[in-house]
Amino acid sequence: LERRPVCGPRMTARLPDWERRLSDFLAQPFAFEWGSMDCALFACSAVEALTGKHPYPEFLGVYSDRIGAAKALRNLGKGTLEATFGQKFDEVPPGFARRGDIVMADMGAMGVCVGSAAMFLAEDGGLIRLPRSTFTHAWRIG
Repeated sequence: LERRPVCGPRMTARLPDWERRLSDFLAQPFAFEWGSMDCALFACSAVEALTGKHPYPEFLGVYSDRIGAAKALRNLGKGTLEATFGQKFDEVPPGFARRGDIVMADMGAMGVCVGSAAMFLAEDGGLIRLPRSTFTHAWRIG
């Protein structure tokens, strides 16, 4: 039986205090802004909080609206959020998402799993909680 590494080349290990870091991250105030704190960059910031590394710094500040975000996904990513996140993180069935994993909801928004639900950045600011039943994709973080 072949043993697989706990943290493969596409994954980044969580820091030892990741649970506190996740709690602190989610407790801060958020304001939606394309290119600095939209749903995808919210998910990236959650990864950074857990691991100490931002997975996609090349996306920061390069667009300022929905059309620019789509162009950035085409030019800097893999064309879609699903393919772009799949480039760096292992996808798991949504039912297997753990706290701190990145998820996508059925409306296309990216969020961070907090157990039986996930937190998502609302376009009017703040966070919203959606149940696991809305998850369409999930990516393992660490």
